[in-house]
Amino acid sequence: MGRWVLVTMLLILSILVAFGIFVATGVIDGPALFWQVGLKIAWLQPHLETYSHGLDGEAWIAAQEEELQSYSTELQQREAELEKRAQQLEQKSQELDKRESEFQKQLAVLEGERAQRHNVQKLAEIYTEMTPDESARILEKLDQPLILEILLFMDMHDVANILTKLPTNLAVALSKELGQASK
Repeated sequence: MGRWVLVTMLLILSILVAFGIFVATGVIDGPALFWQVGLKIAWLQPHLETYSHGLDGEAWIAAQEEELQSYSTELQQREAELEKRAQQLEQKSQELDKRESEFQKQLAVLEGERAQRHNVQKLAEIYTEMTPDESARILEKLDQPLILEILLFMDMHDVANILTKLPTNLAVALSKELGQASK
């Protein structure tokens, strides 16, 4: 009888070792097999189902957390891109403000020059209406560049008459500059 007990125990031990080897090598899915057997046991079935739902819930929560993490990463990337674009827009805005201020300055200078030109043109019209003697008497007291500008707006015949009435040195200087300005 002792032999049969020993043979039976060795047989059971060899079956368990073979089962362990099959599970370790992946030939048999041991946990799934035990799970199926456990679900067939009446007193163990409710506990395994509750555990199964818990595992499913944990898997779902893990999936949701992973999805939220990827969404958070995507939002951070978008935020960084938006900040970068905001900085670029701010730089361009500053450049445009600078250009606008420069443009306003140039416009003010241009308006001043246009007003000056208009004033000189009006003075030329006024001096044209005067006699050459009166015009020469007033013009000789003005700055030479202003006299030159006024003369450039006048008719050449009127300019010639006024130059003859101006002092000789002033008439010579103005004639040279009129000659250079006509080139």
